Amino acid sequence: MEKLLLKYDDYFLAVARPIIEHNEYQKMKMIPHHHGSVFEHSLDVAYLSYKIAMKFRLDVISTIRGALLHDFYLYKFKKREDKNLLAESYRHSRNHPKIAVKNAQKYFELNKKERDIISNHMFPVGLPRSYEAWVTTIADKSLALTEYTTRVYCFAYLKLYLHLVQKSA
Repeated sequence: MEKLLLKYDDYFLAVARPIIEHNEYQKMKMIPHHHGSVFEHSLDVAYLSYKIAMKFRLDVISTIRGALLHDFYLYKFKKREDKNLLAESYRHSRNHPKIAVKNAQKYFELNKKERDIISNHMFPVGLPRSYEAWVTTIADKSLALTEYTTRVYCFAYLKLYLHLVQKSA
């Protein structure tokens, strides 16, 4: 884990460590998310949110903590073959913030901004009420788009490569 944490600065880690070292939070390493795990995604969202919050002189500690916990739902989203993918995705978007805030409150003491960040980061399904929640929402959407685009690009590249290899054989 120490190697993973090298890309983050000392202040961020000082605030983040009590959460990221918690046994329940560590379970997020096993949950896939776009190109990595929910653990990695949440760290990246928290770090980007922290950098933006610093720039705008917002509540940096609440931003880091809320962003770390925004996807603390502890289950893998499953796209069921026999169900409507759009309906399933909407249901996940609506329900996972509720589960995440419930889990977070079970293991950590949260303030109002941190609950807002976790509960409302799925705009337009949730409506952020604080600047810190908006920052996290934007960071989350930006990184999710980057992660998903990278995955699609890698898949397309691999498919093209396999096609070219088969053609040349």
